[in-house]
Amino acid sequence: HASQLRAPLEAEQWFPDNHMDTELADYMRTSYLGVASNSQATMTLFWGVRDLDRSDFEVYEPFKAPGDPIFDEAFDLSQPEAQQAVLQTCQELRSLRCSLDGCRAADSYGGTLVLGEGSVSCFLEDFQTWLGGSTLPTGEEFFSKLLEFRRSSEPSSQQKEVAGADWERQIGFIDGSLKYVSVTFRSTMPSIEPLSSGRDVRDLIEGFAKDRRDVAPSSAFGPYAMSTAFIGYDLSEELITGLFQGCAIAGPVAFIVLLAATHNIILALYAVISVAGVVISVLGFCKSAMGWSLGIGESIAGVIVIGLAVDYVVHLAHMYTEASKYNLSTRVERATFAIKNMGTTVFAGAITTAGAGLIMFACFSTFFHKMAVLMSMTIFFSLLFSLGLFMSLLFTVGPQGSAGDLKVLAQQLYRSVRK
Repeated sequence: HASQLRAPLEAEQWFPDNHMDTELADYMRTSYLGVASNSQATMTLFWGVRDLDRSDFEVYEPFKAPGDPIFDEAFDLSQPEAQQAVLQTCQELRSLRCSLDGCRAADSYGGTLVLGEGSVSCFLEDFQTWLGGSTLPTGEEFFSKLLEFRRSSEPSSQQKEVAGADWERQIGFIDGSLKYVSVTFRSTMPSIEPLSSGRDVRDLIEGFAKDRRDVAPSSAFGPYAMSTAFIGYDLSEELITGLFQGCAIAGPVAFIVLLAATHNIILALYAVISVAGVVISVLGFCKSAMGWSLGIGESIAGVIVIGLAVDYVVHLAHMYTEASKYNLSTRVERATFAIKNMGTTVFAGAITTAGAGLIMFACFSTFFHKMAVLMSMTIFFSLLFSLGLFMSLLFTVGPQGSAGDLKVLAQQLYRSVRK
């Protein structure tokens, strides 16, 4: 079941159904009339920006200096080939097909990514219409006319409501120079679409943008695609990646810590097997019993599981090693010594830690509720695997005498090298 954990198939909900925040959102969505397209995601294609300078970016203060755009010095929309590239992008965008699960409204709008007629705000088409349908000017005349168009005209009401059109934002004059332009459109993907299906739509529009860049002239290299909906996908993907990376890093680190605590490679191996069993059992419980997906909360809390899972086995393993100082050499004597001297402490620690987790069951936020479940089940499985599997291994096949002792192994290796 742990291997079946996947990205969420539905948008994540941070409060229970009976919470006032959830009820208010449902009431506002179902009880008030509004533009139907408002529930669909807005996407943007832009030209003129090559990269983002984040040299002054601070990880712990991300909004202090989020970055400065690096403008494309070769960008020149006054060139006929650049104008044609933007216009052709607008035309091809309208016919871009989307049969993905994320394009939930596509069947009602001809199976396209674009949400029907009037949902694309292509400023250059409107500029051409404003000029009376004539050929677009070039050179300095183009810039002066475009600036006049930006100041004196406004998008249609439909463009504003559906496509979020705004000439001030889409036609980027900075200090009198045209630095960037953008085309916005309303898509058939809902604005709140889960990662599992939404990232396919993101890949579709980014693939379309890449295809256009492959044939774009240097004077209008682009476009690049963006949407506020994509920010959540990037975050979720990074958290999921972080979970697996955390497990990949924490596993070997836990082995090294256990090896340092016990000075016995066999004990460390048994302990890591028990820890892996705890992690797999907890994640499997999340899928099989709770029906959870690998969302933001699970990804954050999942890394914590490893740290909690190590706690009990390391105490028992260390006490098993200490038994040799009391002239106990057989595995049964050592295991009995460990369970007598540390069993009660481990059990008491489990009760207090689980109690701390149980408090969070009273929280309204589903994130803290998930944390409570994960902590409680981690403690339960940690206790089960440490007193059950780990101690059973020690009683039956635990190291005896100097078996697995690092000091003895090092001496044997040294003698072998000297020979």
